[in-house]
Amino acid sequence: MPLYPKDIPVVIVGAGPTGLTAANLLAVYGVDCVVLEQNAGPMNLPRAIVLDDEGARTMQVFGVDKTYLKNTMEGVGSRYYDDAGNCFAETGQGPRNFGFAKRQFFFQPDLEAALRDMSAQSAPGTLHFGSEVTDVRNAPDHAVVTVQDAEGHSHQIRTQWVLACDGGRSPVRERLGIPMSGNTYQEDWIVVDTTNDPDTTLYSKFFCSGSRPTVSVPAPHGGRRYEFMLQPGETREEVLEDGFLEGLMSPYRPYRTEDIVRKTVYRFHARMAEQFQLGRILLMGDAAHLTPPFAGQGMNAGLRDAHNVAWKLTAVLHSAADAQILQSYEAERRKPAWDMIQLAVAMGSIVMPAGRDQIIFRDLMMQALEPFPAVKDWLVHMRFKPKPRYFEGLFLDLDTPEFEASLVGEMIPQPEVWQGNAARLLDEITGPGFCLIAQSAEAAAALAALNQDKLLGLPLTTVVLDTMGRGDQAALRPVDPQGIRPFLTHRDQIMLVRPDRYCAAAFYPEALSDALDRYATLLTQTQRTRQTADMTV
Repeated sequence: MPLYPKDIPVVIVGAGPTGLTAANLLAVYGVDCVVLEQNAGPMNLPRAIVLDDEGARTMQVFGVDKTYLKNTMEGVGSRYYDDAGNCFAETGQGPRNFGFAKRQFFFQPDLEAALRDMSAQSAPGTLHFGSEVTDVRNAPDHAVVTVQDAEGHSHQIRTQWVLACDGGRSPVRERLGIPMSGNTYQEDWIVVDTTNDPDTTLYSKFFCSGSRPTVSVPAPHGGRRYEFMLQPGETREEVLEDGFLEGLMSPYRPYRTEDIVRKTVYRFHARMAEQFQLGRILLMGDAAHLTPPFAGQGMNAGLRDAHNVAWKLTAVLHSAADAQILQSYEAERRKPAWDMIQLAVAMGSIVMPAGRDQIIFRDLMMQALEPFPAVKDWLVHMRFKPKPRYFEGLFLDLDTPEFEASLVGEMIPQPEVWQGNAARLLDEITGPGFCLIAQSAEAAAALAALNQDKLLGLPLTTVVLDTMGRGDQAALRPVDPQGIRPFLTHRDQIMLVRPDRYCAAAFYPEALSDALDRYATLLTQTQRTRQTADMTV
């Protein structure tokens, strides 16, 4: 019989990428948790396939970038083809603004194994397979989780917080009665994962056909993923038969049953839970929002949720931070998650045009934009993709920025910097907690005089960036000066960076002590007081 804790600060429901990432982050922050997974063992299915730079940066916190991620495949861009086979649009690899490639292709069972291994090293005994959560109840100052083990025995766990990372069909969400709003695509898609694929190119291919839209995406282990939209009258059963798939895949590769890793039929969704939190229970990942796959953002949105929540839980559990600050999770994450869903929907309209009129419109638009390469570049390279930025939440002076290009509310870049003779990514030096960043001599002096290494129960580090070529030997020097340009907006200020790498505040050196007090007060005052003072003061 498995041994469950009777009382633990955090219970995570679901051992997919979102749940395992949350567990690993909490382990780094020193918060005990348990992960309950109803399946008897790992699911050996390649579901998610794309990790973006923000997601890789989250996993960098607990070191998976040094192990599994360094062996993933970096994508080099995407190509879009019309019915005649002409490439009408192409995107490139893009800059490494956050320290990693924009797209890395991975095999989900391998990624989850790496996340489990990391969790087993840092917090042994955290993960329990064959553990079905049958009830979750809120109490005024805690929650109670009822779990049934593989032998049918029932156990109760008292906890401060429950993170429901249990997928798109989330039993926890259903049990709480939280509805999902949005749309479900009418079209089904066949998904076929292969190995020994003759196509070894590292870019994604979108065949934007009016009859059979098709997607081809690189995959590790010499494989590739193919997605085909079903046509009217085709059934789920017939399209998965070997004979049907052989004809379907013949333009792209020979069909051999021994090379098929998985074949299934999906219906895509663009939906969001009507609330992300009920009492001490938080919905995360697919339990909170479902994203069509065309932008490769489904799993990555869940990783953003995990990073957003983990440090706030730590502040509540390890300091005097008010439990009500967890309400900022939904305030911060709802709009960006919905924006990503809309981006995926927009891309879907290009990949699967609805009829001949839409195809003609697309082709005419691309032709019309030829004399305007800057506009075409903005559209084709998806520069309309939302920046990682929050417009409300746990920030200082967010609504009244001193500079137009203020980084407050935005994820800061992660340039490569010289520390002595070693080139390192910035986050490796700033550490997993809060960080204060100075650039001027005055700001550096203020940090040197600071006698504080904790903020709200999390580590507080200080770094000095030599963004202006001052020649300060103790400062971090950029490997590529272009990579630190955004910091120059605050060159005379000190930046306070949250553990999830978002800039929480920017202020002048003489205001350092006051700003840290203001931020601590923002997170420790009661919700009623915060509402009168405005949560984003």
